[in-house]
Amino acid sequence: MTPTRAPWREQVRSVIHWEWTLLRDWPRLRWAVLGLVFVPAVYTLLSLSSAWDPASHSRSLPVGLVNGDLGASYRERELNLGAQVLDALEQAAQFDYRRYADAEAARADVRQGRLDFLLIIPPEFSRQAVPGEAPGAGKLIVYTSEGNDYFAAAFARRFAPEVAARVNAMLNEARWSLVLDRAAGSQKSLEALRQSLAELGQGAGELRDGVARARDGAQTLSRGSARATPALERLQAGSRSAADNGLLLAGGVRQLNGTLRAMESRRPADAEVQALRAGARTLAEGHRELGRNLELAQTGAVRLEEGLEALKESADGIPLVGGRLAEGAGQLRGGAGQLAEGLGSMREGQSRLAAGATRLDESVFVMTEGVMRSGAALTGIVSRLPDEARLDQFVSGLRELAAGTQAVSVGLEPLDEGLQGLQAGLKTLADGSVRLSSGLTLVLQALPGEVNVPGGSAPGMAASVEPVLQVQAPVANQGLALAVNFVPLSLWVGAVTAAFLFHLRRLREPTAGFARSAQVAGKLAIPAAVVLLQALLMVLLLRLGFGVELERPLAFAAVLASASLCFLSVVFLLVRLLGDLGKVLAVLLLIVQIGAAGALLPIQLSTPLFQTLHPLLPFTWVVKSFRAALFGAFDGQWLAPLGVVLSIGAGALLLAMLVGRWRVLAPAQWRPALDLD
Repeated sequence: MTPTRAPWREQVRSVIHWEWTLLRDWPRLRWAVLGLVFVPAVYTLLSLSSAWDPASHSRSLPVGLVNGDLGASYRERELNLGAQVLDALEQAAQFDYRRYADAEAARADVRQGRLDFLLIIPPEFSRQAVPGEAPGAGKLIVYTSEGNDYFAAAFARRFAPEVAARVNAMLNEARWSLVLDRAAGSQKSLEALRQSLAELGQGAGELRDGVARARDGAQTLSRGSARATPALERLQAGSRSAADNGLLLAGGVRQLNGTLRAMESRRPADAEVQALRAGARTLAEGHRELGRNLELAQTGAVRLEEGLEALKESADGIPLVGGRLAEGAGQLRGGAGQLAEGLGSMREGQSRLAAGATRLDESVFVMTEGVMRSGAALTGIVSRLPDEARLDQFVSGLRELAAGTQAVSVGLEPLDEGLQGLQAGLKTLADGSVRLSSGLTLVLQALPGEVNVPGGSAPGMAASVEPVLQVQAPVANQGLALAVNFVPLSLWVGAVTAAFLFHLRRLREPTAGFARSAQVAGKLAIPAAVVLLQALLMVLLLRLGFGVELERPLAFAAVLASASLCFLSVVFLLVRLLGDLGKVLAVLLLIVQIGAAGALLPIQLSTPLFQTLHPLLPFTWVVKSFRAALFGAFDGQWLAPLGVVLSIGAGALLLAMLVGRWRVLAPAQWRPALDLD
């Protein structure tokens, strides 16, 4: 008999009721659920407490110190570098330092585990290290047992280069302070002298070069003056000749101007030339028309002669008057023949006359074009000829040119005398500058190059480089960095543990016919509440237990809550598909995600398999949203990866509704998933 279907909400409530009856009827199950709430927090507490800021506890590590250094004398100073090193180490108090007088006893304590590592300064340390004759001449011995404590041995490996760098800094500062104190005065005086001599030598060199250039210029000027004298004489003669010829040229231009203007005034107007061209064309056309009319008249005369011949022949047969008519027609026929011959002669003459008229037309066209063009050219020439005022200026300029060349020729004579005196003075100055430059060069070569002292202060030479670190989205300490891995891992463990406490594949018989969504919602209601409490307790643990500053507490809580629900959905899907084997697979998937999520090491350092799985696993996106919400990493964009986490959880939950079968149990068989009897 099929049970009556209740509303969906009532179905969910009924499933929750029967799940709650297990907690009500089995007290040990209630205690197990309460303990389950604390499982992730306890797991995180135990994991992070051992790794939270280990550097702050380094002072508890016992470290032995042995100073066997006998000291050394360096530049009239007594030094014991070993004693200074140990004093500096104890003042820094990085570890729990313990002094030993016997090196072998200290070695024995290291081997027996009473010391984590040991620093031994050999007897010849100062004598070998202070002079700095060779790299690594002074030896510092760090003695440790890696088998006793690998973590402490790691401290020893890091301690060795640190103490060596500190000793080198002390040595460099002391060494260079001594050198600078003795060399600073002489170095300054020597540098000032060298600088002054160098500037004086530079000035002498510039003087020598300037004198040489001046001598070259004076010689060039003298040669130019010598060449200019005959050239000026020729220029003077040419200017006088040009002035004389200019007068003649001006007169000729005036005559040419008058002649061209007269020709321009007498040339026919363009209208008259055009009328002549039109008359010649009309005459040629009239002769051609007359030739056509004469041709028609000649044709008519020939026809008239033929008609009269026919009339004569017809008139012979007419009685009485036929003879007279024939005689008259014969006379007329003769006249018509003579007319035809005359018209033919006239036509031949007319043809020759028409050809002549055509040639006349062509000649007149060419002639009129030439007349018009020559008139335009003549007008242009007349307009460009200079007027009387300009001709007078031209003549005056030629006369002034002749006078100027005469004055230049007179001025060249004192210039030659001055150039000779300048050359003599420059020669004497050049000889003196060469001797001065040579003497300064000898002085500079005799001075030492420099005092072998590096620049800078003693602390600067001891520590030439200072690193600058800029941190984005800083992490307070190593423990908080590890929390990125441990907190999601703990939440996953909490979700897997929930799968062990609750029947994720079993239903009680009255709920077997309910809607699949109602069954799933009711089945996951209590486990979901448990994992949400786990997430809340995790937030409180980090904030109150470890003192983590949460800039976005709501966002961080939302990330942990979403991660818990997503993990529960994935585990629920695995159990629905595989039963208890799904729980085992959930544990294996946890191990895979630890290496593939990139929480401990960059994913680029992992194997290709983990790099392939990296974007497919929920752990990856939980870690990314965790870092964004807690540290402000990825520019604080925590919603996008959180959306991927929710999508994975929703997809797993939807798939769990569609696959797998429930195991329906009778009321008598309805018991907790764990054997609590």
